[in-house]
Amino acid sequence: MPESKKMNPVYADLNDLLSLKKRAIAPLKQTHQTAYIGVGDMKSPFKTKGLDFQEVRAYQAGDDIRLIDWRVTAKYGKPFTKLYTDEKERQVYFICDMRSGMKFATQGVFKSVLTARITAFLTFMAQNRQDKIGYTIICSDKTLIGQLTNNTNDVLSFLQKLETASQPDMIQPDIISLENAFRLSDKHIKSGSIVFILSDFTDWNEKCEHLLGRWNQKSTCAIIYIYDQTEENLPPDMLPVSNGTDIVFLNTQTSSFQTAFKSYVTQHKHQLEQAIQTYKLGYIPIRTDTNAIDLIETYCRGNPS
Repeated sequence: MPESKKMNPVYADLNDLLSLKKRAIAPLKQTHQTAYIGVGDMKSPFKTKGLDFQEVRAYQAGDDIRLIDWRVTAKYGKPFTKLYTDEKERQVYFICDMRSGMKFATQGVFKSVLTARITAFLTFMAQNRQDKIGYTIICSDKTLIGQLTNNTNDVLSFLQKLETASQPDMIQPDIISLENAFRLSDKHIKSGSIVFILSDFTDWNEKCEHLLGRWNQKSTCAIIYIYDQTEENLPPDMLPVSNGTDIVFLNTQTSSFQTAFKSYVTQHKHQLEQAIQTYKLGYIPIRTDTNAIDLIETYCRGNPS
């Protein structure tokens, strides 16, 4: 089912983002009272456990011997203790791609609009659980990084930043890469966090994968891949393309171009999916003409089937 026709398809609207709160904090179904944020497939939502593993450190006097990590102890020849963090102190961290390439769609709404709406929905869910919230908003020429309290004004300010970042502006070449944003986010992501990355991942590379793999050792990471249908099947036409200053028309009608384009898309998607499988990341692909909130809600609350 497509998103509401009342929603602005070009940029995020603060009132629309705020309207998602009621749905985000709706009571869970009785059979899924412990479901929170999914990792893995749609039928295996992440279940809260009261305590989450954080890291291993050298044993200290007074540590509970039941928490000794015997595998690490055997490896290094001295005792190590497993540390846990209370789930009430869990951090939910968002990396939101709002660069020029996300301000695009041929059907439905812009990818940037979906990013803002999904982030708002998950933010309200996290706020309702009293989780700490951190964020990186990637713009074409800068990154916005911050931490929120559960204060309503803090959340409102964050949503306003998403609204502003989604605004159509003078399209300019992106000088901030996904890798840049990952590196800047690195020191702000705490052990035991749940990390959501919302992007079309057009500049995904091995260094991004390395950082994500490192986060996933101590945290739970989920990829929300937002894409337009033309990115899977480019129509044969004369398409206008801009670098932010100049406009040229790209001839996509030739068989050589179609073959090269499909090869690039297939390889790019394979690299991303390979990382997802390798690190067992959460994965939610969302197309611009689908109802993103329905998909996210199913993923978060659990699929009883």
